[in-house]
Amino acid sequence: MKDKLSDFKKIMKFESSKRGDFSNLNYKPTFNASAIFYFVYDDNIDTKISFLNYWKIKNFNKEVSCLFSIRDAFGKNIFRTFIKLKKNTYAFSIKKILKKNLGLAKLEGSVNVELFSTNDLKFIYPAVDAIYETKNGITLIHSNQRILNEIHDKINNLSLNQTQSGFDIYNDNEKHSFIVAINGSMEVKSRNLKILFFNYLGKKFSKSFKFKSIKPYEIIRIDFNKIKKLNSFLKNKKGFCKIDLPTENIFNRVLVGTTTKDNKRLTTTHSYYDCSNIKDFISIKKNDSSEKNCYIPFNIIDNIELDIVIYPIFSKCNLDFDLEMYDTSGKRCIVKSNILRITSKLSNTLTIQVNKYLKNIKNLTQNVYSLTVRSKNGKIPSRITYGFNYRQKSFGSNISDAMLINRGSQSRGNKSKGFYWGPVFNSRKISSIITLSNMNQLLKRNIQKINLKIYNEKDIVIKKNYIIKSPEAKNIHLENLFKNKKIKKSDDVFWFTIESSGPKNLVCKHVHKSVYGHISADHSF
Repeated sequence: MKDKLSDFKKIMKFESSKRGDFSNLNYKPTFNASAIFYFVYDDNIDTKISFLNYWKIKNFNKEVSCLFSIRDAFGKNIFRTFIKLKKNTYAFSIKKILKKNLGLAKLEGSVNVELFSTNDLKFIYPAVDAIYETKNGITLIHSNQRILNEIHDKINNLSLNQTQSGFDIYNDNEKHSFIVAINGSMEVKSRNLKILFFNYLGKKFSKSFKFKSIKPYEIIRIDFNKIKKLNSFLKNKKGFCKIDLPTENIFNRVLVGTTTKDNKRLTTTHSYYDCSNIKDFISIKKNDSSEKNCYIPFNIIDNIELDIVIYPIFSKCNLDFDLEMYDTSGKRCIVKSNILRITSKLSNTLTIQVNKYLKNIKNLTQNVYSLTVRSKNGKIPSRITYGFNYRQKSFGSNISDAMLINRGSQSRGNKSKGFYWGPVFNSRKISSIITLSNMNQLLKRNIQKINLKIYNEKDIVIKKNYIIKSPEAKNIHLENLFKNKKIKKSDDVFWFTIESSGPKNLVCKHVHKSVYGHISADHSF
């Protein structure tokens, strides 16, 4: 077993540092942030790149510009533009750009979004989304890969660029999964891409792909329906896999997609690095119902099912999980004790179909729920990632997220006020819901004021104030707000911001419901 990947105290020192703290010699300012995305478009799908100008809105930085570069699947530059950011929101349809400028009817490749500023941006990853729109819905993914800047950037990310995992895969008669990785800025030769598949029983099946050469910025896409024997191995059920990538000079989280045979439904997510061979634990306090050590607070939405998937990719240990509920008065109830029990020998995924345990509960969507972790030896992994999957008539979202861990006074955002943002829609096909879960680690009853704003390119089109207690859940159906403001339905990408008056302990997700029953969702920035 290896030592832990990184020192959490160093991360906390960076996050607590003020932007532009140039006198702090341990703080490294950022003047160039970037994200690179896979794109594909044809008769069934378009890719849009969209972001909120949060540099201006949140950070009061009006000196930000964007270099927007499109490359084909082999890394060749085919389009580039440079803009100074002035509007509130931006959305670029790759299909429209390349049809208009190059007359191309279909293509796949990469889009590199680089942000530059004379002011400190602080975070090297910008908050940008790729939105993949099909005939029956959308799916989206936030910044998952970026080109590494220099040698120190590469050294600092070596531990995060190893085996990638933590997502659902399928290969059956209805749908199949695929992975996409983009190479960095230098050619690599004589490399192998290795995939270790796990079925629902925890059995293994390996596959290796050989590459004589991978060009700079070249796209690697592996479709699982083209891998012999994988269908029978997965036995028409959900599995997962671990991927060792051959790419270099890039942050190696991969894009993972699942698509139907007719390409009308698609879901995407990103990978997470495998920590199962690493000793990375923190000590926790004795079990006490008045304080949470490790937990997932979440909402239930009307007519939408929820699955929570635990992947065996964190430091090996023995843990118990309870499903809890807090009603509108704050009263705690154990819905299911020991709903999951995992051991250090776990090799398959474990899925909780949450709704089946909540059939007779009153005020179902007004209560806040929690999947809470218990540890007999007083230690828990410092990283526990999971899949958070809202779904309706088909496979739905596959959000890659991490459980909240109580690190006491060092917990992220413990003293700061909250600011959250993400994309939303008001089209004939898609309506959006913002879910807020307010549950602090000490379970103190407090009240936060919530200020919601919806932006288009030029204006704030909606302003709405709310009150949320702790613990409490709130689902904000934006379709009703758009209708009340008489905002016409369109294919535009809107962006929301939520500012909270209290400590940064809200969990905020955005959920997008298609009239065809397809659900997309992600956590907010």
